[in-house]
Amino acid sequence: MTKKHQAQFVFYYLLSLISLGAMAIGLGIIVFEVLDKVFIDVSNSYFSMQALKTAFSTLLISTPIYYICSHLLSKSIRKGELSLDSSLRKWLIYLILLVTSIVMLMWLVSILNSFLNGEMTSKFILKALTALIISAMIFSYYLYNIRQKVVKKKDKIKSTFFAVSLLIVVFALALATIYMESPQTTREKKIDENVLRNFDNINMNVNMYYNNNDEIPESLEELKSSSNLNAYSGSSVSLEDIDYNKLSETEYELCAEFKTSNLDDENNNLRYGSKSLHDSGYQCIEQEIMNYK
Repeated sequence: MTKKHQAQFVFYYLLSLISLGAMAIGLGIIVFEVLDKVFIDVSNSYFSMQALKTAFSTLLISTPIYYICSHLLSKSIRKGELSLDSSLRKWLIYLILLVTSIVMLMWLVSILNSFLNGEMTSKFILKALTALIISAMIFSYYLYNIRQKVVKKKDKIKSTFFAVSLLIVVFALALATIYMESPQTTREKKIDENVLRNFDNINMNVNMYYNNNDEIPESLEELKSSSNLNAYSGSSVSLEDIDYNKLSETEYELCAEFKTSNLDDENNNLRYGSKSLHDSGYQCIEQEIMNYK
């Protein structure tokens, strides 16, 4: 094995290590997020759409990279460019096993910690099984690689591993698409978030107006003339898209056209607050002065 080949094999093994780790983490997070979506557990973890999308992207990109690196390494072994007894090969495989062990250990600790903090038993068991199955597949495959003594043109064990792992990856990606919102829906939700941020901006200025005048303004135009009220920075929604209606001496409502509904979002209170729940279409949200003199 030449120095050129040696550097090449180190590159392939390290890239396969990185891509394998990304695959394992992406696969695990997809399963975890789907479990959080299916098993609603108000006392503990909650579903994260952003985490699901990140895991989907990670798995989709890292999988072909890992398979390509593995194919190139297997090809080099069959050609005799890389010996099965090479100390470099064994050191790099043990490095992969070490890193995998650390990741899986931290994963299992996190899963157990969530269970001790009140997570559902069924969800804990399924998450633990997921982590154990992923780690078992990786360990069994690479331990077989280390103990392999004869180069085979058609290795049934390796072929089975790649077939099963590919099926699992495809299944995970398909599962993620079931629960993952489309880019268009995400964009519409961000527009609605901008509307709600403008609501917060108006609410702050209305409260300041009340503290200074002992009454709430009759209209947004009156509020604008007495304050530095502007649309939320970076918002695609202007104040002209928002309607203001005075209801009483201390109550009013803000109305706007919403593209989506957040009534069914499990974690809407974490982002919006209980007074910002809305359906799709033209909606009015009642507001009340927070500070009284």
